[in-house]
Amino acid sequence: MRPTRRRFYLIANRGAGLNGSPLVEEVVSALLRAGVELTLTQPADIETGRAQAREAAGSGRYDAILAAGGDGTIRQVAATLIGTGTPLGIVPVGTGNVLAHEIGLAHQSAAVVRMLLDGPVVDAVCARANGVPFLLMAGAGFDGRVIAALDHRLKSHVGKVAYAGPMLGALAHPVDTLTVSVDGRRHEASWAVIANASHYGGHFVMARGTGIRERGLQAILFKAKNRAVLVGQLMALAMGTLDDRSASHGDVEMLPCLRATVSAQHPVPTQIDGDAFGATPLEIEAGAADLRLIVPPAPAHSHRSTDSRPRHWTGGGRAAGGSGAVSQK
Repeated sequence: MRPTRRRFYLIANRGAGLNGSPLVEEVVSALLRAGVELTLTQPADIETGRAQAREAAGSGRYDAILAAGGDGTIRQVAATLIGTGTPLGIVPVGTGNVLAHEIGLAHQSAAVVRMLLDGPVVDAVCARANGVPFLLMAGAGFDGRVIAALDHRLKSHVGKVAYAGPMLGALAHPVDTLTVSVDGRRHEASWAVIANASHYGGHFVMARGTGIRERGLQAILFKAKNRAVLVGQLMALAMGTLDDRSASHGDVEMLPCLRATVSAQHPVPTQIDGDAFGATPLEIEAGAADLRLIVPPAPAHSHRSTDSRPRHWTGGGRAAGGSGAVSQK
């Protein structure tokens, strides 16, 4: 059967996820065996990657632009494709891979390839934080402090274990005092997450009241007065009982909204989609369904180069050692 899509432009962040992860190479090889036309680039920096995505989308040559990396890399490419009508496909090789969990994509090359070739395209919503598009969530307080202290080089070697030190450091810090305006109503919190997606930190479900295919946000306000309460809130998140804690303890509040602002007397670290994003104040607003996203089909009942120049392949061979035509652009 002929694939739905046959021409791809793949932007890969070679520094994402665990070093040595074979997923990108496996996906590329499988796509080429399927007979597709594939251009691969590993840009030296994100601005170059955004420019390449913009040029590829504008050329009209490709059926989809693919982003291989973590949620931060995917966010950057997605922001470039907003409003273009060119679909975005993902190869999740980050640490948390929140978007992959959000769309139900298994971390297996066969599942990724099947999605890229024949998965449906849906309208996804990008929200905005201080005018910058994001897909998943914006946070201020605890998670902002964790991300700000994260050693990304260590993360590339040990994965999620790298978060342990920054988490302990954030727990040791006195709880923050935030003022959060949710659709014009003022609230106090020690940590605030404004979610555009239901998942958080990987497979954890934080915001059941929203999703990337729906316009609208959910503000999750953590109102811990001390570290012990914050630890309890984190445990509830990990166990999937945050909604129960909200109802029983009252120290977590979940509010649907279209706009939220987060401020503090002194600057507090913030993050969007798992990337450090400076400090408060933070102004978040719901977006529109202006991104085309490839998602998994509904279920039925090498050698890594350091050259950042695009490489163009035509299907019929493998990424390395195959018989397909390979040329430098």
